[in-house]
Amino acid sequence: MRRILIVVIVLFGFGCQNKVKIMQSPVDLNDGINVSTVKKHNIDTLLLSKVNLDIYDGKYGNIHSLLVMKDDELIVEQYYRSGDRDEIHFIMSVTKAFTSILTGIALENGFIDTINQSMLHFFPEYKISEKDKRKHQTTIEHLLTMTSGFKYNENLPLDDPRNDGTRIENMDNWLKGCLSLKMNSIPGTEYVYCGANCVILSEVIRVASKKDIAEFAEEYLFKPLKIEEYKWYGKSGFYEAGGGLYIKSRDMIKFGQLHLNGGVFDNTRIVSQNWIDKTFTPYIKSDKPDIYVGYNWDILKSKEGLQVYFRGGRGGQAISLIQDLNMIIVVTADNRKEPQSLAPLMEQTTKIHPDYKSKTTTPNSR
Repeated sequence: MRRILIVVIVLFGFGCQNKVKIMQSPVDLNDGINVSTVKKHNIDTLLLSKVNLDIYDGKYGNIHSLLVMKDDELIVEQYYRSGDRDEIHFIMSVTKAFTSILTGIALENGFIDTINQSMLHFFPEYKISEKDKRKHQTTIEHLLTMTSGFKYNENLPLDDPRNDGTRIENMDNWLKGCLSLKMNSIPGTEYVYCGANCVILSEVIRVASKKDIAEFAEEYLFKPLKIEEYKWYGKSGFYEAGGGLYIKSRDMIKFGQLHLNGGVFDNTRIVSQNWIDKTFTPYIKSDKPDIYVGYNWDILKSKEGLQVYFRGGRGGQAISLIQDLNMIIVVTADNRKEPQSLAPLMEQTTKIHPDYKSKTTTPNSR
């Protein structure tokens, strides 16, 4: 007991100058985020202290930030190593979730007629010359759900020339590179993780709205979310819409809040509840056990039975929405050189919620 009390004192205010970073309460920056304290929300501070210590000790690799929101209030905002509140972090494939909601916004603002439109409808110069009938059948929704039918492999080191993502990135015309991918299956029948889908979606938005995806995001998503600083990597006029966004951790949690609140942020509707419902509809089983795919979000039940919507990115970037607890967890990291699963960190952080035990099921009660 004495040892546990010492840990709590160290982490929550009296400090160890050499090893453990003192946990601070989130700061109100007038950025659309309501802040609160772990005390008000009856958080398990002993477990939170252990999570903090484990992160600082490197148990989960090179973590840069951990943020937790409960009931629309930010209660944990902790930065580690080179991470800080002002860091515009490379969120890798979490970008895909941004591209997906931007597609929904384009649809609901009349730029796109329906998600059942063929992708080639927007690129007549490619539509005329394309001989594979399956590619004509690929729709916007197929691009959103990783069921485009493309033969694609990016599960290789980034410097491996066989990595399709790297190969396309090295081209001058990314759209041509994506649309020239060979077909592997009938669209809608097979899950294949394919970053090229999002590049095509970004070009659909460009053609439909006459704005590139960064300009479109600025007007229709970032301004309403009060996101002021970001970068979006691109080349030769194309944007890496599957993994090129740099953004702050607090802005990631606002993005998660937008989804958990059905398309509304700070009393402003940005996208419809219907689009959010479609986003979190399980369309097809992914290549991971017990995980289904929505519109570029993973849909799963935790081993305790909680409904979770998860969007991760290479190197340890993640937004996790735990619907049953009205809880959002954001993590940023730089674990690209030594990849490791974020699942243990997410699991331990979820357990700090005061209703965790009452909301979870056990094998005997299912």
